[in-house]
Amino acid sequence: MKGHTITRALSALGLATVAVAVSLAQPTQLAFWNFNESNPLDSTAMLAADGGVFAAQAQIAINLANIVYNNSGTGFRGSPLDPNNPTHPTTPNWGLQTTGYPAQDQRPGEAGIVVSVPTTGYQNIVVKFDVRWSNTASKFLAVEYTTDGGANWTRARVLEARRGDRWHGDTDANGGYGALVELDLSGDSAVNDNAQFAFRVVTIFDPNTGRYTAANFPNNPDATYSQNGTLRYDLIEILGEEASSGPEGDVNGDGCVDDADLLAVLFAFGNTGSNLPEDVTRDGTVDDADLLVVLFNFGAGC
Repeated sequence: MKGHTITRALSALGLATVAVAVSLAQPTQLAFWNFNESNPLDSTAMLAADGGVFAAQAQIAINLANIVYNNSGTGFRGSPLDPNNPTHPTTPNWGLQTTGYPAQDQRPGEAGIVVSVPTTGYQNIVVKFDVRWSNTASKFLAVEYTTDGGANWTRARVLEARRGDRWHGDTDANGGYGALVELDLSGDSAVNDNAQFAFRVVTIFDPNTGRYTAANFPNNPDATYSQNGTLRYDLIEILGEEASSGPEGDVNGDGCVDDADLLAVLFAFGNTGSNLPEDVTRDGTVDDADLLVVLFNFGAGC
C-alpha cells in the first residue's frame, strides 16, 4: 500500500512545470477586525481584534482625529465586501467610523488610524482593509508602515477616492475599486519577524494643489474639505507566512534539504492533520505541493 502511495506521489510531480512559479506557503492570519460586534457602541469590543494568532496583542489607535461609535443609537454600516453585508442589519455588519481630522492646510501625513500587530515568527507580510470616504473627507490618503514602533514611517501607497460616500470595495460602476486595499510587504525583510510592526492610514494633501481636497470633487465641483468629514474602516487583516529557521523544505530540521527530506514527504504522502513536519505548506495535507517545495529547494543549506 505504501509503495502505491509513493507511486501516486511521484506521478503528482508532473504538475511541477505549471506550479514552479507559484508560492506554495500558506498564509496565516496574524490579526483581523470585522467590527461585527453585537453592541457596536462598546468601544472595547469594537477595538479588540476578532481573530488571528496575535489577536491579544494587536491594537488600533488613532492620531489627531477621533473614533465615533454612536450613530443615533446604532453602529455605522460596514464594507460591502463583508460576507454579512447582504442581510445587514439582521446579521451585524459594522465599520469603524473616524472624524475630527485636521483643519485645511494643517498636519498633512499625521492624522489617521494606526494598526499595530507583531509579526514575530512570520514573513512575507500582507496588509488588507477597506476604507470609506465621506463626501467632505480628504480625497487622498497615504498607507505607511513602520518597523521600529513608529519612530520612522515608510510610505507604501497613496489612495485616491473616486467619489464621496463610497467604499474602496464598492464596484467600479458605483465609484469604488471593487476590492480591498492590499499592501504586499514581502519585499521588505525588515517587516518580517518584527515585534514593532505597525501600519497607518493618514490624510494627505492633494498632490496637484498642495491642500486637502474633498473626496467628492470633481464629482461635485463645489465640494470642499471639512474636518468633520469621515473615514470608515472594515475588514482589517494582516497575514504572514510562518518563518523557518532553516531553508524551506528542510523537513527534518538538519539545515540541509536533501534525499532524507524527500523520503520523509514521500512516506507521509496522503497523511492529514495539524503540525505534521512533512506538511511543508501547512495546509493540513501532505501532498504534491509539499513534494514540490522540497524538490525546488533541493540542495539548499547543504
